[in-house]
Amino acid sequence: MTAGRWTVEISDEVGHWYASLKDTDRAYADAALERLRDRGPGLRMPHSRPLGDGLHELRFTCERVARRIAYYFDAERKVITLTTFRKQRQNERAEVARARRTMEEARKVRGT
Repeated sequence: MTAGRWTVEISDEVGHWYASLKDTDRAYADAALERLRDRGPGLRMPHSRPLGDGLHELRFTCERVARRIAYYFDAERKVITLTTFRKQRQNERAEVARARRTMEEARKVRGT
C-alpha cells in the first residue's frame, strides 16, 4: 500500500452492482472510488458526506442518476463499502437505515 492511500474493500453488494456496469459507467465509479482511496477521511462534500456514527456516503453520478455507496473506515486504513443505492428522496432514509444495519453487522463480524 502506498503511504497516504487507503485500501478500499468492496462488499458483495457493491461488487455485484459494479460488475453490472457498462464501461462508461464503470469509469465514473472508478473515479469516485479512486478519490476515496486517495483522500480517505479527508474526502468531503460534494464527494462524500458523513451520515453519523462513522457511516459515510460516497456521492457521484453514474448510470445517469445520483448514486451512493455507503461505507465506513476501519482501524487498518481500510474503507469498507457496504451498500449502494440510487439517490431518491423517497428512499433515502430507508437506504441509510439499511446501510447502518449492514455496518453494525460488518463490525460484529470483524470484531471492531
